[in-house]
Amino acid sequence: MNFFKSTFFRCTALLLSLTVIFGGILALLNDLLYVSPEERTKRAIQKVYGQSVEFTTIFDIDNEEFNDDKLSDQEKVLIISEDGRINKIYQVGTDLLFQSTGYKGYKGGTITVWVQVSSQNDRLTIEKVLLENYDKQTLMSKLDSNYYGKFLVDVTEAYKNGLFFTTSGSGEFSNPVSGATYSANAGNNAVNCVLRYLGGIN
Repeated sequence: MNFFKSTFFRCTALLLSLTVIFGGILALLNDLLYVSPEERTKRAIQKVYGQSVEFTTIFDIDNEEFNDDKLSDQEKVLIISEDGRINKIYQVGTDLLFQSTGYKGYKGGTITVWVQVSSQNDRLTIEKVLLENYDKQTLMSKLDSNYYGKFLVDVTEAYKNGLFFTTSGSGEFSNPVSGATYSANAGNNAVNCVLRYLGGIN
């Protein structure tokens, strides 16, 4: 029996051919669909502002020029805490735009948000908080527009007065969510990272 005419050879040849073809297609798609880190950053900022805007990078954990290794000990205290961390900071006009992650959510999970802080007349105001992603949180639908809207306040004196967003108590910095306390806690911690940073630089 001729080996090259056997079923085994034909099946092996077919599988090798398919591997080469699909490998080539995947390589081509990878090149065509690749999005650079710079483009991803532009798209993320555009999602916050609704349009393309000019920005300057202050800190970016994914950028070798601005990541954790470049931080001084004093800066690390402002960027990283036991309750969360800031991943990215951009200057957009007179605004500061943060991406921060809050810890201590449901099952020890996290919530990552974008926080837009406006600076006008020596006052700092949170203008927008948008969800970026989350880990292990199962009741994210409970964190609705009312929850995110509670963050939109003047935070100029917050850090100096020891004010942080909390899931208990009362007042404008109280932001509980019935039935999703742990997830709300992680979201609050993400925004509190921004308050800590602002308090440290002002």
